Amino acid sequence: MNRLRPLLGGMAVAVVVVLTSAAPASAHDELLSSSPVAGENLPSPPEEITLTYSADVLDMGAEVVVADGDGTDWVAGDPVVASGVVSVPLQEGMPDAGYEVRWRVVSSDGHPISGLIPFTVGDGAPLERTAASPTAAAADDAASVPAEAGGIPRPVLVGAAGAVVAVIAFLVILLVRRAERGRRS
Repeated sequence: MNRLRPLLGGMAVAVVVVLTSAAPASAHDELLSSSPVAGENLPSPPEEITLTYSADVLDMGAEVVVADGDGTDWVAGDPVVASGVVSVPLQEGMPDAGYEVRWRVVSSDGHPISGLIPFTVGDGAPLERTAASPTAAAADDAASVPAEAGGIPRPVLVGAAGAVVAVIAFLVILLVRRAERGRRS
């Protein structure tokens, strides 16, 4: 029994270390700034849209749409992703109107994040959104994004780690008891 106490104490310390050192779920990257900014009224159409994130986002799955009230997309090329910045060129000839930047990128932790940035050009009226009727593009995006796009949920990882520690503890106790029985014989 004297040898069992240090072993059990060591295992208890190991369990505490494993469970307390498990990193908390990291927050997804977030949009820090944009050009144009949300609600901005520009005197003339922008040549490009620039989105700056809190960390390097993945270039796979990066999408940017600049839509007017009719749903016309004014983006003239594919998004360029570099060092946490996503930019897209715009077509020339954008009329004075309200626009909405609809963006979706894959966060550095593997999860998709998305958002909307409304802006107007010239004397155009801002786009009106109603909560009851999301745009078709937003609905399409939601339908195409899996609930967990990469990564194992934290509760599963913690539970698995706990199960592994419990099995190891059981095996160690079993081996110690067998060794003590062998000495007694």
